[in-house]
Amino acid sequence: MRLLLPPVALASTLIIPAVADASPFAVPTNNGIQLLTAAEPPADTATADAPAEDAPAEDAPAEDAPAEDTASEGEGEVPTGDEAAVDEAVDETAEGEEASEEDEALEEELAGGKPKKGDFNANAIGISGGIHLVPSYFLNQATASYANSLCRNKVGKWGEENGLVKVDGCNFYVNGGYTRRVSRAFDINVAVGYLDIRPPDSLWIDNDEWDRDSCTVDEGGESTCNLGAADYTEIDLRMVTIEVNFVGRGTLYRNADVEIQLGGGGGVGAGILVGSGVRRTPLGSDPSGYTGGMQTLGTCTTLADTADFRKCTPRYYDDPDVDQDGDGLVADVSRDAVDMGAALPKGEATSTGTTFARCQRDKCDGSDLEMFGLTEAGGTWPAYPLVNIFGSFRVIIKDSFGITIDGGIKDGFFFGGGMQYYFGGGGLDKT
Repeated sequence: MRLLLPPVALASTLIIPAVADASPFAVPTNNGIQLLTAAEPPADTATADAPAEDAPAEDAPAEDAPAEDTASEGEGEVPTGDEAAVDEAVDETAEGEEASEEDEALEEELAGGKPKKGDFNANAIGISGGIHLVPSYFLNQATASYANSLCRNKVGKWGEENGLVKVDGCNFYVNGGYTRRVSRAFDINVAVGYLDIRPPDSLWIDNDEWDRDSCTVDEGGESTCNLGAADYTEIDLRMVTIEVNFVGRGTLYRNADVEIQLGGGGGVGAGILVGSGVRRTPLGSDPSGYTGGMQTLGTCTTLADTADFRKCTPRYYDDPDVDQDGDGLVADVSRDAVDMGAALPKGEATSTGTTFARCQRDKCDGSDLEMFGLTEAGGTWPAYPLVNIFGSFRVIIKDSFGITIDGGIKDGFFFGGGMQYYFGGGGLDKT
């Protein structure tokens, strides 16, 4: 037994190191010197008793190790073992990106559409204009025959039945002014403007001088069917207006770009007369027409004839109650004397050389009418009060440009619109 110990010991020294080097858990050596590195620490589970035949050759690559190019190509890729999980992960990522884009778009939309808060332009300058109407219903309560400006050229059935014999022209107004926005809902406006009221010349007859319900033809001066009592009436109520209006409007819609409001208000002012006012010249007793240099008998007998001044022509007559020539005496030259060549109270002769004024269908010569000495210019004032009550719709764009539509009462009815430019800041929302 003692003789076997040296060979066993020698074999042990040769076999054990070989087995240890061949083991996958072996520590690399170089000529018997162990080489330890930080990248490949020795495994603590290795055993020295592992059989040598199970260890792979030192230079042979492991069977399960992937090739270098395969490892590089697959680096950073999602494992392909569960395709459903991969698809689900991709879908969740896409949905997240889409939701994020929708949220950003919604935030941008809300930011652009939310109402403005804080200050606004409280000052504005602007212009406005429109049409002005005096309803015929108001006129026919006092007159049996009259004319009106209604922006049309036909009297209409109602007008024919209610004494309206002539329509022509269109009354209008133009304003320019300054507006102070006390708040978004309340304005004070100061305006200077021009109001033009000029209905066509016509023969106006009072209701007590012609009863529309009973009169059909002229019956002379002592009756209630007397066309001779009509006055050739000229109306020229052009005015320069000054007014102050107070307007309240509620907001229908508002965002950062547009503000829409609806409301109304009222105001007061004055119109300074710049036209000739109202002038009236009597048609004259025993009315008749004059055309083509000749008197046309039997032409001024009905109310409809008053629409044509060639059928009902103003004619001079000696009014026993009026001093026509200004000599202090009410007795003036007679109609027969004028027809024989005598001078008229206010001039030598009319342009026709007769007692008749020169007239077209819708107009008579004013200088001829003046010669009669009967024209009255009274009944007009140098200034007229203005009372306004109206509704108003307004749109303001970008807090800079405004459009208004207004309608209501301004010594008659009016309807129109305007434009404004807003500037200067100075307005604060109430909190």
